[in-house]
Amino acid sequence: MTKPTVHDRYAHQSGRLFEDFVVGDIYHHLPGRTISQQDNAWFTLLTMNTHPLHFDEEYAAATEFGRPLVASPLTVAIVVGMSVSDVSATAIANLGWKEIKLPAPRFSWRHALRQYRSTGQTGI
Repeated sequence: MTKPTVHDRYAHQSGRLFEDFVVGDIYHHLPGRTISQQDNAWFTLLTMNTHPLHFDEEYAAATEFGRPLVASPLTVAIVVGMSVSDVSATAIANLGWKEIKLPAPRFSWRHALRQYRSTGQTGI
């Protein structure tokens, strides 16, 4: 996205403006990001999340999931970070936090979701 400057030169502008969003459009964010088990372990330590489901292989193997889960706040943090340069660099605030859904567990070595759908209310 560019915006005009002086003398027919254009400067790159990060982030879409509200007028750029179309209801129902899906916005893909590149590059993707693979979440490693180390990322997950560091995040659980940083946030003092002591639930063994996120870092203990033996404990997690005995659960319905069979392996450690990526901590949900880590997934949200990465997805929000991936979207900043495209959908919120020009925003005053990130809105729509109540609409965030994590419909399935995330495991390490899988790409974080990297798309959003426009609602028409607040952009994304």
